[in-house]
Amino acid sequence: MIRHGEAEHLVKDLIGGWTDTRLTERGRLQAEALGSRLKRVLKGVDLKIYSSDLKRAAETADIVGKALGAAPSLEPDLREFNNGEAAGMTKGEAEKIYREPTKPLIDWQPYPSSETWREFYVRVSAYLHHLSEGCSCTPVVVTHGGTLTNIVGWWLGLDMETIDRVSFKVAPASLTVLGTSNLGERTIERLNDVNHLLSAGLLEDVLL
Repeated sequence: MIRHGEAEHLVKDLIGGWTDTRLTERGRLQAEALGSRLKRVLKGVDLKIYSSDLKRAAETADIVGKALGAAPSLEPDLREFNNGEAAGMTKGEAEKIYREPTKPLIDWQPYPSSETWREFYVRVSAYLHHLSEGCSCTPVVVTHGGTLTNIVGWWLGLDMETIDRVSFKVAPASLTVLGTSNLGERTIERLNDVNHLLSAGLLEDVLL
């Protein structure tokens, strides 16, 4: 599981979500560093790349895919949280339509026409069920921070009450690896691994 590299909205005064920004030059270098690492560790592995179709993820998947010799499949269901009318806005503009949190948080709609987190989780988990049934190879998934939280929650089988109370922070171009033990237990082998960024001198501010 890969979070996309640094994107323009992360360094400009733009909100994220479905705001469709491209990678920065730094983001492209981050994706190249990750691609080089995966080329080494996944040599000879039968794999397929699945990516959100938002530009920042698709560009990351394309760079990683070239390193791995695999063309990514673009999947809208792997998008970040749908922030409705706030998409494309500056942070200041989005604040004007922001709705204060309500309980439970999983059913809170922060912007007009946005998803709730429950709807977001249902979208992502339904896609993952489909993917797990139809993919016999090792999937490499390129997506977003919020989507990765839902993927990890789905993998661990967390109930909605727990999902309402947890989040997993992952840096741009970080690597998260999910697996199974020899006893059939679902494992998190790596979470937010950024060693490749450290080696390439691309770690500055990435954990903030």
